[in-house]
Amino acid sequence: MLSFYERIEDDKKVKIEVESDIKRYLNNSWLLSVFLHIDSSSSDSEHYMDFLRLKGSLIISLEDEDRTGYVGSRAVDGWTEFYFYSSTSQDIKVRSGDVLQYADYNYESHVVKDEDWSLYHRNLEPTLKEAEKIALIKKKVKENK
Repeated sequence: MLSFYERIEDDKKVKIEVESDIKRYLNNSWLLSVFLHIDSSSSDSEHYMDFLRLKGSLIISLEDEDRTGYVGSRAVDGWTEFYFYSSTSQDIKVRSGDVLQYADYNYESHVVKDEDWSLYHRNLEPTLKEAEKIALIKKKVKENK
């Protein structure tokens, strides 16, 4: 299940999407980071639908049962950062390149070993206060159904 929240880092608003169902990926130690130069911060953006299609294609092409999973993204300063954890470093960068090579956006991708999930804990995982806010919003949405 995806959760959405915002935080301020270095005086900049960062929009964060985090997957809360990550248990099956916890043994995966390879981090794939994909940085896409596209402003996804507003659904009013003329490129927003392209962004959503590209995001979906990227996630579908990389997710592979328990082997590789999408754990979240961040949007800041016109860049969107996507994060995946994988049990192997083989071919995940190639598979992301297969999707992104036809996109009309600049991108970068990197694969690094991150056994303790330090990037996830530092950049994606909500703080206790952020988690409480997410839970409150979810409760309000559920009540309004």
